[in-house]
Amino acid sequence: MENFILRMPAKMIFGPGEVAKVGEEASVYGNKVMLVTGKNSVRKTGLLDRVTKFLTDSRLEYVHFDRIEPNPRATTVDEAGKIAREENCELVLGVGGGSAMDASKAIAAVAHSGYPIWEHVYNDDRDRIRPIEDALPIILVPTLAATSSESNRGGVITNRETNEKVPFFAEPLFPKVSIIDPELTLTVGRETTIDGAMDIISHVIESYLTGPDNTPLQDRFTEGVIRTVIENLEKVLDNPGDIEARTNLSWCSTIALLGPVNLGRPGPFPLHSVEHVISGHYDISHGKGLAIMFPALMRLTYKDRLEKYASLAKNIFFVETGKMSLDEAGLEFIERFEAWMKKVGMFARLSEVGINAESFETMASDTIRVYGFGKDHIAGYKPLYKQDLMRMFELAK
Repeated sequence: MENFILRMPAKMIFGPGEVAKVGEEASVYGNKVMLVTGKNSVRKTGLLDRVTKFLTDSRLEYVHFDRIEPNPRATTVDEAGKIAREENCELVLGVGGGSAMDASKAIAAVAHSGYPIWEHVYNDDRDRIRPIEDALPIILVPTLAATSSESNRGGVITNRETNEKVPFFAEPLFPKVSIIDPELTLTVGRETTIDGAMDIISHVIESYLTGPDNTPLQDRFTEGVIRTVIENLEKVLDNPGDIEARTNLSWCSTIALLGPVNLGRPGPFPLHSVEHVISGHYDISHGKGLAIMFPALMRLTYKDRLEKYASLAKNIFFVETGKMSLDEAGLEFIERFEAWMKKVGMFARLSEVGINAESFETMASDTIRVYGFGKDHIAGYKPLYKQDLMRMFELAK
């Protein structure tokens, strides 16, 4: 296990009904709020009316920016950041799923710096990155159990002109307050709930499979999160109003990238790298892209980490692995995980979302260009070269 420093949001408020505290918490950081949301769902569910009432009850002014797209665009962020500066907003309140929360962080940075967000994003030219040295205070209210944006210091932004979807990170982007109210997820539809569950699992399993060996506590954390997601997703799909199961999924989402699960177990996230390129080109949901590519990545690379896959088979699906070879146990996990994905409606293929073989070479090249950071491969437990990525796309078609 490697040395680490634990950094977290300043304050987290968790539990059903806690969204009512948003006005009180926002008033600590200023009198004028930029409220950031998507275009439709917060209105349809009535959440927008509730949040704005909480703000006005606390005698706060607000500017509502409601044009955040799925896979939020750099141009949209820049527009919102300019409005926040011109309106003298003192904090940013993001209400919604991962797109609204990621965009809120980016807007808070742009509003402070005055530079386009694309100058702040992570890229292969390290000398070109403009550091995010400060940002407006950020408060986040997630409405979906998925991205863990409420508990970390980063986000992902899409440049539609170049079809690039790229992360950004900075200490000032830790939320000052995150209010995680599982009741807000009750209105989330079936497919979006499923996509969110895949996102949670991917956040804890990538470094499990690509990081160092001697991390038993982090591995147990990971296995616990995966088992909890599997158990509670099935409950929610059977009964969408099961608030206890929704609460468990919300906590899994928050804890996945909060820190303790992966700290001391650094490892690259090749699944995320590949998916970001796919959704950068095709604008599909992040969770859907992860679900499509994860089985292919597992089948391509499982022989590199047979002991890890055997542990997953034993500790996730309770397979009696003692009389199996490591190869058999590893394949057993993959088969069982794919079967579970099919059971809950998570399993999918590239062709089902309109992505055909003609684009595989372009996406493989772009993955290495964007996430290879000047090298001829992306990082995994072992390097993944263009031919490996092409094979992965073939397995997922």
